[in-house]
Amino acid sequence: MKKYAIITLLALLLPLCACNEQKNEQKNNPDMETTAKNDFMTLAAGRYSVRHFASKPVEQEKIDLILEAGKLAPTAVNSQPQMIYVLRSEDAMAKANQVSPCMYGAPQAFLFCYDDNRVCRRGPNDNYGDIDVTIVLTHMMLEAYNLGLGTCPVGAFNADEACRLFELPENIHPILMMPFGYPAPAAKPSESHTKYRKMDEMVEYK
Repeated sequence: MKKYAIITLLALLLPLCACNEQKNEQKNNPDMETTAKNDFMTLAAGRYSVRHFASKPVEQEKIDLILEAGKLAPTAVNSQPQMIYVLRSEDAMAKANQVSPCMYGAPQAFLFCYDDNRVCRRGPNDNYGDIDVTIVLTHMMLEAYNLGLGTCPVGAFNADEACRLFELPENIHPILMMPFGYPAPAAKPSESHTKYRKMDEMVEYK
């Protein structure tokens, strides 16, 4: 029994030792603490809205990772009201092109909606659905770029026509669309992509 007790104790202690070693390594090497921050800033700066897509479809494994990133997004009181439609059949993309001129030849797209039965409300006639969906889209957009894919968030679409063509239930409200896929060789950031307002023009400390 003593032998098994010792083995069990070692099994519990070893992960703790490894964790402490990792913390000590980070403490002794400040560069490790900033790696994640630097990686994110590089990711955020490198992403741009792709308006020329290749016809190559995106692998299911990558779609799964993008959707997982959306699942991790914060929502009001964790209501998770998002409903995401993956449009990738020929028929679905034909409908997507009917409701928006901004699919840019992508072979697939996401349709982002919120569920009125799940959304957190902030008054009798208002809710956080559009905000929640936008945060979810942002997570997915950055993960798509992280996987070598391009995206373009689209608000220019006919929501009523989307409801009709995709036969959405009454409680599902379309908010945004996002074509995604492999950028075509001609794809490049717009000329205004790196034109930013000065920080003191958009930030004020009180």
